[in-house]
Amino acid sequence: MKTKLLLAPVLIVVSLAFAACGSDSEEDATGPGSTAETTAEPSESAAAPSGEAQRSEKVEIVEFAYSPDPITVQAGGKVIWLNQDTAPHTATADDGSFDTGTLERGKLKAETFKEAGSYPYFCEIHPTMHGTVEVVDEN
Repeated sequence: MKTKLLLAPVLIVVSLAFAACGSDSEEDATGPGSTAETTAEPSESAAAPSGEAQRSEKVEIVEFAYSPDPITVQAGGKVIWLNQDTAPHTATADDGSFDTGTLERGKLKAETFKEAGSYPYFCEIHPTMHGTVEVVDEN
């Protein structure tokens, strides 16, 4: 039974990796036990960077840090947070435009970012943890 419990998060991550490679679908990319996606609004204080960006990116939460940080996605793209840490965490927008809720170890949550901009976020449980999602217009 322990093997099945440990294997489930690995299978979810692998299936998400395959789903992200070539699907332009707006279907929910979250796994079992996760909540619905929300659409975030950009912060007004920062402009989006230019450059290549992916349609979907994954942020792992490990050792009380978001990795990679910052993360860059195309407008309309998704960011998936996966907690690989032993402690629970959140990814909560500084302006409240998105919130993953509490992610226990092995849980994930995806958010869709419709508009270009900079989206700083933090962990409500551990406020010293910070990250940024940069969203750029599709070219």
